[in-house]
Amino acid sequence: MKKNAGGILDKKDLSIIEELEKNGRLSEQKLSRLTGIPMTTIHNRMKKLKETGIIRKYTIELDHAKIGRNITAFVLVKAMPQTDQRQLLLQISKIPGVFESSMLTGEFDVLFKVRVRSMDELNEIVVQGLRKQKNIAETRTMISYETIEG
Repeated sequence: MKKNAGGILDKKDLSIIEELEKNGRLSEQKLSRLTGIPMTTIHNRMKKLKETGIIRKYTIELDHAKIGRNITAFVLVKAMPQTDQRQLLLQISKIPGVFESSMLTGEFDVLFKVRVRSMDELNEIVVQGLRKQKNIAETRTMISYETIEG
């Protein structure tokens, strides 16, 4: 059994989670068939996983290129000394096009993933937006050639 913040996950919980990671739209009936776990048990386990916050939300996976966001970039941000890094992280996470943002250890303070339609849009976010802020010391942008999501 694997310990977690909500208690203990057993093989049944892990099996349910594994199937939901592949397809979050699975019905309890389909989960039961795929895992071999009775429907009543699936229902109760799902309820527990939601109540304990292990499952926080269901989402969709988009083909970003097909909706016009075909450029993916990762941007490292170094904050000025005395900057509240948590506030900076929250500020960056609210920028349209930002899909993930993380506070880091090391040379840079924040890393975020952005998906944009054009280099002009990326320029607007990084050069015209972030670099002009007084709490930002430096940015470093890396454009992704290809992304495979797991």
